[in-house]
Amino acid sequence: MKLNLLRKLLQHQSKAFTLIEAVISLSIFCTLISVSIYGLQNYRQQIEEKQTINQFKVNWHNMLNYSYLNKRRTTFFYEYDTNTMTFNDYTRSGKFSQEIKLPKTLKSNRGHDITINVSENGANSPRTIELKSTATHRIYHYAIQMMWGELVEK
Repeated sequence: MKLNLLRKLLQHQSKAFTLIEAVISLSIFCTLISVSIYGLQNYRQQIEEKQTINQFKVNWHNMLNYSYLNKRRTTFFYEYDTNTMTFNDYTRSGKFSQEIKLPKTLKSNRGHDITINVSENGANSPRTIELKSTATHRIYHYAIQMMWGELVEK
């Protein structure tokens, strides 16, 4: 009788996880989730930077076209403290005004404000704009060509 009871106890296996198994699987799951969230945040920052750079290029060309077609002076202004780029009609009439708030991962490499004026015919003096990324550790270097204002990425 005791022998049969012992056999039944040995053959009876639990169909649930033990506490140790549950803790180990939970820790593996949490580690995988935390690694993927970190990678997702980096990816999101890189995408945000690319969108901001593309928005800067588009607004720059729109400002040049506005100056040339409307025979009005325009101004590009980068404010270092607030990390914003502003594209304005020189008279600030509001007819042409765009503002870009740069992400926290992008900052000017120069460390000061930048102002670039574009004349009525779209001409400007040569300038350089550098933005440093803390997410990708890349320096975006843009040279603005003299007179016709074309952006050249280096």
